[in-house]
This record gives sequence, C-alpha cells and structure tokens, in this order.
Amino acid sequence: MAKIVTANTLLSKHVTRRDRVLLLNPPVEETRYSWVRWNQPLDLLKLASRLRSHVECGVELLDCMKPDESGKVAEDWLPRDRRYYSVKGERYPMRRFGTSYGELTKQLTAMQKEEGGRKRPTQIWISSLCSYWYESVAEVCRIIRQTLPDTRVTLLGQYARLMPKHAAEACAADYIVSKPPDLSGEPGAFDLYGDRPPPFVALQLNPAVAVAEVQVAVERGVLQVTFFEEDVCRDEGEPLLELFSKTKGLHKHLRYHFICGLDPARVTPAIAAVLADKQVAAAHFEEAECGPELDVQAYKKVRAYLREAGLVEANNRLSGFVWIGRPGDQFERVVLRSFEVLNHLEGLILKPYTPTPGSPEHLSNEAYLASIPHREWSPHFFPFAEFNGITHGEYHDLYRMAAFLNEKIRDGSFDFLKGTLGARMLRESLRKEVWKLEPSPLRIID
Repeated sequence: MAKIVTANTLLSKHVTRRDRVLLLNPPVEETRYSWVRWNQPLDLLKLASRLRSHVECGVELLDCMKPDESGKVAEDWLPRDRRYYSVKGERYPMRRFGTSYGELTKQLTAMQKEEGGRKRPTQIWISSLCSYWYESVAEVCRIIRQTLPDTRVTLLGQYARLMPKHAAEACAADYIVSKPPDLSGEPGAFDLYGDRPPPFVALQLNPAVAVAEVQVAVERGVLQVTFFEEDVCRDEGEPLLELFSKTKGLHKHLRYHFICGLDPARVTPAIAAVLADKQVAAAHFEEAECGPELDVQAYKKVRAYLREAGLVEANNRLSGFVWIGRPGDQFERVVLRSFEVLNHLEGLILKPYTPTPGSPEHLSNEAYLASIPHREWSPHFFPFAEFNGITHGEYHDLYRMAAFLNEKIRDGSFDFLKGTLGARMLRESLRKEVWKLEPSPLRIID
C-alpha cells in the first residue's frame, strides 16, 4: 500500500540528482469537458523547475491532455461496456479525453527499452485536477506497473491532497502527496514541451515569475496566455496591473484569457482598463452574490467602468458564470439569474457545482453525499439533483436554454428583458423540447 507523505518529505528524502523523473498529466474519463482546450498541468511544470533548481535531477513531461495547434484534444468513446453511465435513470455518454491508454502504454514501453535516446525514468509523478477522476489515475498507475515495474510511482494533485487514504487504496502507487509544496515563486518549465508546445501557456498572477513566463512563451511563438488564478483582483489588482504593464508590447498578437477568479464586485477602474484592452481576448466573470441574491449592482458597476475605459462593444469577449447544481437550487432562480447576467454581459456560462471533499459544503451534507459514489460527484452528474428535487433532465434543459440565449444574444434577435412571463414561457417551451437540442455533446464555451 502507498505511503502518504508531504511534498517537502518527498523532495528532501525520496528524490536525488541521480533520478530521472517523468511528470505525467493523465487522460480524463468524463461525460463532458467544456474546458478541455485550457487543460495544462501547471503544478507539474512548476515542480519541474523546483526539481531542476533544488535537486538537479533529470526531468521530462508526458502531457496526455496537450491540445494540438487548433486547441483540440484527442478524445474517443469509452469501450462499449462503459460507453454509458446511468445516474438516477439518466444515461450519460462517457468519453476518454487525452492520449489513449494504448498509446500511453506504447510510449512507456519505449522508455523501458530506452528507444530513441530517451532514458528510462526512475520515478513517475502523476498529477490530477479533480478527485472524482480517480479511475483514470488508477488505470495509469496500473499501466506503469505493467510496463515499468521498477519505476517508483508518486501521486500528486487534487486527488492525492483531498483524498489521500482513498488514493492509497485505489492506486498502485508508492507515495501519495497529501500536502503540496509552495510553488508560487517557481516559473512553469514550458520548455519541457520541446519543439511542439501547446497553443497557450498557463500562469498565475505572480509578476516576479509570470513576466518571464510570458516572455518565454512569446519567444516560442505561443501568444495565448490563460490565467489559472483564484483571485484575479487581489491586492486591488496590483499584480495584474504590473504583469500587464511589463508585458505590454511584447507582441501585437499577444492575447490574455481570464477563465476563472474574476469577481465582478472587486473590479476597480484600473482593472477594468486592463479588461477593456484589446489584448484581453476573453474575460469570464464569476457569479456575483450579495447574500442569497445576485449582486446586480456589481455587474452594473463593471459595465460602467468598462465604458469609462472605452469598451462600448465587447464583441462577445465578456461572459458571466451562473452556478447550477448547488444544494438549494431552484429552477426558476437559475433562469432569472441567467437573464440578469446576460443583461450586463455578452455571454452566459452555466457552471455546474460539486463540493470539494472536506469543505464546509461537503461536511454540512456529509450524510447525503456518503450515499453517492465518488465518481458521481462530478459536477456534470449533478450530485445534488435529488437533494434539490430537480431532475437531471431539467438541468440539461438549462444547458439548452443557455445555448439558445447565447446564440440569440449574439445576433441581437431575442429580447429576454420582458418580465417574468418570458421566463415562464421559455421554461414551458423547454419542457416541450421545441428546439430539439441534444445536451451531451454541447459545449457552451471551450
């Protein structure tokens, strides 16, 4: 059984300069993955820099989720016996996103034989973005044991951190890292992608390293920058303003994407000036709440600041998240919140909810969640549907609604600001499936 350790213990006691560490970002098994083009193992890239600077060992990267030049990631149906997964009577089509297990086995086998000049790794460190994707992590561990039986396997990332005992029991690993290292001061080792980098670089708002990360990306011809940041507006926006000013003019086609962590209530005029700049390709605002209600004033303030900064027409660059699937959801409230967000922004992104293991939301609903298999904690399975008295089909209707509204708002042919009657009629129309849209392959934003 795997040993549970902290990252500091792993780095200080279980890796030396004689090691060759392969950092592996595994494929994902899911019913849908709207953000697949932005998947990048930033934790592994930062760990690579730490290993190089502190341990001085050899480091390689195998990113099974790397998108191609067009932003697409390989995907396929799961095998026939697992092609569909049923939750409360709803059948979900299941796909594998990323490198196939067969191709992964082939690549690891080549390393065992040390073909093509690649040396066999002495250790493989596997990351994971979400704990409910543990089955693909376990499968990768099994493949490694078969192809590289003498290689030490370590699990890092969210699954190992949030559910270390579960990971130790489910995965054929040697070490489970329950406490991650502080990597805020480490740059991502983007050069590990070699001559064929992905079409974007991910970074966090630490100007001391992020400026250099953007410079390296531009030098390698990568001009799309995505922020993996929980709080874009922290410290009154000072880190953002510093990064933006120091990278201004690096390349006329350099573009920034804010895909998370942008709180409307915390946007200042200075931050709005950055968002209004043509270098910002997309800004997705988190749902702004004031107690149990939507903070409409926050959205009004943002739009006023953006107009002052010269952004009159955003050309669909601005979108707003609306949570669905949280405990206590009400169908009508989600619809009305969607209308309010679209009143101030150009796009709507429904954000399905899942509780983080060990969080207050998990602990306050522990008895209910204990009856649900952990793989069904995936937000796309709506784990709180039964708790809320909302069917899975009704949640899929909300996706249909969002797709319809986004299309109509963009061409300006649908006026949704005619009171609650419009919302009720829209819901009745959804119930009758007027548009006949299929929910499973739909991606609102990617």
